[in-house]
Amino acid sequence: MANLSGLLNEDGRFMQIGTSPSNLTLQIPYPTIGKGIFQTSRMVDAGRNASGAVIGQMVGRSIDKQNMGWNVISCEKWWEINQFLEANGLFFYCRYFNHNLGEWKVRKFYAGDPQVEPRNLDPETQIPRDGVYYNATLNVIDCGEVK
Repeated sequence: MANLSGLLNEDGRFMQIGTSPSNLTLQIPYPTIGKGIFQTSRMVDAGRNASGAVIGQMVGRSIDKQNMGWNVISCEKWWEINQFLEANGLFFYCRYFNHNLGEWKVRKFYAGDPQVEPRNLDPETQIPRDGVYYNATLNVIDCGEVK
């Protein structure tokens, strides 16, 4: 197995997910620098009045999305994340830091399409010989529920 200790940072304080707001059991590691883009979208019902001025209002509340990518992630951590998502259905609760507001939030989320690049596979098991995946990505999207 290759020495990847300098490449792996699986500190789980970046984000926690779970089956309820009080059961946030899965720790998500910090993304690789430059691969943890936080974004917010706002749905707007808008148009123009008779004078041509824009009129409108925001519908619902802002929706947060956390994009995450890891240059290298251990097979065990990647499997743990994806096994949780597979076993617990489409929706889960997520504790994350809202970088636009400067505060921690817990909200209902769903996950986008995970991607990973397997390399150096054992021909028998198809498991990477070095115990890691490369260029892994996952995003989690706020469901937009209003409490």
